[in-house]
Amino acid sequence: MLTDEHIMSQVSQGDIRQSGLLFERYQTKMYNFYLRNTRDIELSKDLTQQVFIKLIKYRKSYKNQNSFKIWLYRIATNLKHDHYRKEKAHIIRNQAYSDNREEFIDPNIKDEKSERSVLLHKALNRLSKDYREVIWLTRFEKLRYAEVAQILETTESAIKVRVHRAMKKLKIEYLELVKS
Repeated sequence: MLTDEHIMSQVSQGDIRQSGLLFERYQTKMYNFYLRNTRDIELSKDLTQQVFIKLIKYRKSYKNQNSFKIWLYRIATNLKHDHYRKEKAHIIRNQAYSDNREEFIDPNIKDEKSERSVLLHKALNRLSKDYREVIWLTRFEKLRYAEVAQILETTESAIKVRVHRAMKKLKIEYLELVKS
């Protein structure tokens, strides 16, 4: 089986057809990453498409010595931040905003009937975007702290602190839901 790095190397050299393999491998991961962070199904679909458009558009910037996964998640993270920056500017211009989104329950939870998994999911939804992001990348995508630091363009120490705080906050939110 070809590695992601080898496939992306071919794409960066002009064989754009190979990007289909990367799309197949990462479409669901990107969608779930955005869904966990935005809690908006349509926005998650749009951002997922944009990631792969950017993959092709910026294919020549890929350096083969870098992990493809880190490079792709950096694109995804930058897109997410750009979206929220634009949304914030739009809100400020219009001076009227109310977030009427319902609390989102991820349809991909394997054991929806399990009360604990539903409570955990609700607790995750209560966390800030930054905390959800590092939990998603480290716990669900199983990326190492060093990889997450590269994606978020910060230090490994900063990621360790953020994950620690996020897990602590998640525990508090979860226990609060259990009590109620």
